Amino acid sequence: MKYIEYTIYPPAGKVSEVSDMLTALGQEELIINDPDEAEAFFSKDGGYKWNYVDQRMLEALRSGAYIKFYLPEGEKLSDEIFSYVKDFDYSLALTDDEDWLHKWEEYYVPFYIADSIVIKPVWRDYEAKAGDIVIEIDPGLAFGTGSSPTTYLATRLLKKYMKAGDRLLDIGCGTGIQSLVGAKLGASDILAVDLDPEAVRSTAANAGLNGEESLISVRKNDLANGLDYVADTIVANLTGPLVLELCKDVRKNIKKGGILVASGIIDDMEDACKEKLESIGFRCIEILRDDCWSAIAAVKE
Repeated sequence: MKYIEYTIYPPAGKVSEVSDMLTALGQEELIINDPDEAEAFFSKDGGYKWNYVDQRMLEALRSGAYIKFYLPEGEKLSDEIFSYVKDFDYSLALTDDEDWLHKWEEYYVPFYIADSIVIKPVWRDYEAKAGDIVIEIDPGLAFGTGSSPTTYLATRLLKKYMKAGDRLLDIGCGTGIQSLVGAKLGASDILAVDLDPEAVRSTAANAGLNGEESLISVRKNDLANGLDYVADTIVANLTGPLVLELCKDVRKNIKKGGILVASGIIDDMEDACKEKLESIGFRCIEILRDDCWSAIAAVKE
């Protein structure tokens, strides 16, 4: 399928303002390059180890501000959005959805997601160091390359609290990164679920890439609704509202003394998620934060 690619070039310092306005006007799916934000992200202390980030990617991020969005070929831009963007420099290009699938791959390189755990794109070479745990990932069309703060936070807590021999339930598995981390850390059995069929396919494929297909079972499911699987550890990299929704049903899926790791919580929902978990019989034992994101580890009392 072909699409029209709209690229807007906001003035310096106006990227957030323009992207917020486009979202308010109904164009919610945006690709944003803000050099100021990129500079802050890659210079922060105590977070990711960016040893393996390609310099070409850094140069591209710092090369200039732009906002992109796409409409199917033949679909008209709304009058409201056109009225707004016509006062900026902008360009149009015809592109194909296959281009999106492969173009970003040249910038996706191996990186540490937590301590010794390395996420490695399947098409990249990587010489493992002593003690490295290497996880091969081919994201395909599913969400989750492992580079988001929410995945990083979830991985750190999972690595800290999951014990070898645990049964693991991965809710909202995406590309299967948390399931694969659990497998590499010695989980005895893993069930990964996601509502998105593409995520289910991607997690199953990545389990195969890492030789863990016999350990990781994958199925389509809406959160924990209807699941009869009982785990020692649950990891749920979702969103704040979905964590609250998960709390309605998840208690039955975890053993007494088991650990629930909930990530993807925006900072203004942290208190609500913590209180909800405590109201259903969990005790929060650790909260990690990264910029505006939080992840909570809680034990079932």
